[in-house]
Amino acid sequence: MEKIKILFVGKTNLNYNRVQVLISGLQKRNDFEIYIYEFKKRSAFDKVHFSKLEKEVDYIYVPPFRHQDIKLIKRLTSKPIIFDPLISKFMTKVFDYGHFWKAPIKYWLDFIPFHRVDIILADTLLHKKYFSKTFFIPQNKIKVLPIGVDTSLFNNHKLQLQEKVFKIGFYGSFIPLQGVDVIIEAAILLKNNKDILFELIGNGVQFEKIKNKIKKHNLTNVLLKGWVQYEGLNTEIAKFDLCLGIFGKSFKTDIVVPNKVWHYAAMGKCIITKNTEGIKEVFTADENIILIENSPESLANVILELKLDLNKINSIGYKASQLIENNYTEDHIAEIFSDILRNL
Repeated sequence: MEKIKILFVGKTNLNYNRVQVLISGLQKRNDFEIYIYEFKKRSAFDKVHFSKLEKEVDYIYVPPFRHQDIKLIKRLTSKPIIFDPLISKFMTKVFDYGHFWKAPIKYWLDFIPFHRVDIILADTLLHKKYFSKTFFIPQNKIKVLPIGVDTSLFNNHKLQLQEKVFKIGFYGSFIPLQGVDVIIEAAILLKNNKDILFELIGNGVQFEKIKNKIKKHNLTNVLLKGWVQYEGLNTEIAKFDLCLGIFGKSFKTDIVVPNKVWHYAAMGKCIITKNTEGIKEVFTADENIILIENSPESLANVILELKLDLNKINSIGYKASQLIENNYTEDHIAEIFSDILRNL
């Protein structure tokens, strides 16, 4: 079989989880040859070097969030460009953050690069439908590629340390999508349960707000661990008894399957997250995940119920890891990506 040669190029973000899962899977195959060109700033973009690389390849891949790189790359190549935006800047800034005055410019920041490229990748079917309907893109131009997991980093073989407390874990950026405020409200409801600890990893725009709320309510059952390097996340996740997904109130929350949920599942953890159509594209409620109404009361109640049912925790966590192992490892994601390219 003839090798497909693909150049991954972008101003950073080639080390982002989505890209690492894909590269990890492709590098294990004999039918792909990977080239990588990462530039730190546009003024340092080496057009001569890029031109040499792009002559060698069949496709150009542009990583998540790099909408503004498309114009430059498109000008320098005639090869098909695959753009993996992962987000819509319009959706994120206008609907997630409520910056409605930015709507026109953010819309065009999506619309223009989406129409310049040859293939757009979406992580869920719902995301595909959103891209197509909102930005007038033919559906056959948008291909669904789940995030999946690099199982060399995240797997269910990590030893779990025995803790004296029941540890509820979360990692992520403190942005509206994540709904960390719902987690804190649940912690307030459970503040008298001294054997339950919420451990939150990460930071972001709402970090200080969350920190102040913890201080205001004198919560001793919440630990903010701050940022943890990507390579250390598996060790931290291994310590959790239950893992928390996302609880945001925006449309974006309802159509994605975030990185953390993939990682928790691969590590055999029982996950609690908001009941959304996006999550249900991959997971099945009460079989390999716990889906709840998006409220602090629902979260607090299900934590108390699960704390008394370790068999259910273990069963759901095991089935989550089996789901990943059977369908969503880096090998599966590379296979889906290969099919996308060979069927163009």
